[in-house]
Amino acid sequence: MLGKFEHVKMKCSRFKGTTMDVFLDRKEYDGNIFVQLENAEKFIKNYISLSSEIKGLQREDQYEIPIEAIRESIVNAIVHRDYSNDGRDIKIGIYDNLVNVVSPGGFPSTITQEDILEGRSEIRNKVIARVFKELNYIEQWGSGIRRIKSSCKARGLKEPEIIEKGDFVDVNLYRRLIAREEHTSKLPISSEYEELIVEYLKSSQNKITTKEAQVILGLGERRSREVLKVLLDKGVLERVGRTTNTHYCLKL
Repeated sequence: MLGKFEHVKMKCSRFKGTTMDVFLDRKEYDGNIFVQLENAEKFIKNYISLSSEIKGLQREDQYEIPIEAIRESIVNAIVHRDYSNDGRDIKIGIYDNLVNVVSPGGFPSTITQEDILEGRSEIRNKVIARVFKELNYIEQWGSGIRRIKSSCKARGLKEPEIIEKGDFVDVNLYRRLIAREEHTSKLPISSEYEELIVEYLKSSQNKITTKEAQVILGLGERRSREVLKVLLDKGVLERVGRTTNTHYCLKL
């Protein structure tokens, strides 16, 4: 819990496309497991879409995957992983179509995958689970999987998958379907894409490259450049540098 063991880490990666062939970003987090949880959640938020909706007089921000499902998946990985396997870490992979959380250790021998999906739980790490329960990271024993599924279903997303693969467990949280570039190349630029770029610049150091825009928007290079050009033409952005050193920032 205090992060004293070398193998108690989380490795987070953003991949290009839907395979592990090309890394766009990767981070490794150690320290106590509460800090790891927060850092992993922030990493995921940085690479999934955020939209806003006005309800009454309030603006409500929503990530494309419910934060409840993301946090619950990471908490489950921390609480239920097999810490005796010192050759494995929790791994989080972000792809164009899903977020994947891999936890070392299969299901306990006394329960099946069907039991897990029905809400039955058997605690592997009783001390960690008890502390997480006392700190309200866990609401009720066995309810985490149901919350993951129900929150995604309420958002209209494909049902998450919880799969045992040998000596580890995979959780797949599906992202909203983004049309491929070839199907959207003749469509007008969505204001949602423009908002994503502006929000990213406000929350970062006011600097974005075309490659970073591709990751944030989930689009190809040409389409991402079109979004940036629209913002340039509107006077929202300004271009800094030339050729390989070009980046964009909010116009002051």
